[in-house]
Amino acid sequence: MAVMDNLPQSIVSQIAFYLNKADLLSLATCSKAYHDILHNQDFWKRKAIHEFGDIFRLYRIFVTSTGLELPTDLSNKFGKEPEDWFHYYITKATALHATDRDVLMAQAIKEYEDAQKFLITFQDDINYSVLIQVASKMLWILDAFPSYAGSYYILSYLLYIVNRFEDALDVMDMGRLCSTSYPPFDDLEREILAIMQGSKTEKGNVPVLINENLSPELLVVLLEIFHKFDADGDDCLSPEELDLFVYSTNGQHPPPSFIEQMGQRFGANEQGWLTKKGYLAFYLEQTLGDPSETRKDIRAHGYDGSLLRKKL
Repeated sequence: MAVMDNLPQSIVSQIAFYLNKADLLSLATCSKAYHDILHNQDFWKRKAIHEFGDIFRLYRIFVTSTGLELPTDLSNKFGKEPEDWFHYYITKATALHATDRDVLMAQAIKEYEDAQKFLITFQDDINYSVLIQVASKMLWILDAFPSYAGSYYILSYLLYIVNRFEDALDVMDMGRLCSTSYPPFDDLEREILAIMQGSKTEKGNVPVLINENLSPELLVVLLEIFHKFDADGDDCLSPEELDLFVYSTNGQHPPPSFIEQMGQRFGANEQGWLTKKGYLAFYLEQTLGDPSETRKDIRAHGYDGSLLRKKL
């Protein structure tokens, strides 16, 4: 433990992030420093979402977007985030370990196949009571199998059918964290983006670039996001702050080499930390190359990717 005692807190937290429940609890008893790190609510929230998915955000997106009221048992379970993420994580990990996975998986597959059949006719004859039933079953599947990409696809498709395109893309982004190579996501995304592009003028989509520079509207959004993660207000993102930004954007922690290279390539202070100017330089390069990727990034932070403003 002498070696680990000398490690920065951020490194210890990243190591702990990938340990199982038993090893984590053992590590927490080694010293007060480890105890403090591993009983931090933010740590357990990030770990719970990483392993079990953010079903609370998923529930909120679906209900807010559609205006539908899902069954009471779901609203009681997912309508509000846990106050104690440590307890939530331990309880969830224990429950998943104790269940008969084969039986549950067989049931989940049947529910998913039934939902697929429903989608064939649903678009021509929208029955909202059936929509609620299907959405509820997909949330149930994700509660038991957080990485079941098909359920994210069904929920995305339901949002697409009711013309909630941005939210459908949000849910697909969540699903891609579980399965980066699930072809139905790509097909549905292309269809949604084609519709959104075709109605760009009608819907008043705000441009992300003007004369090969970040548009004023996008600049405001990016700076709001930057200052949210610049906790000490020094106009730079420290390795810990940049790690949290990347994790919040993509759902994955970047390797240390990425953290270092961001500052070196786009602009760093004397400590090698990414500056605000470097952050904007990165987004200019990304947006010039792939505007949709930037719109996707800001959606992850609660903004409307088309209108470039905070969602209500």
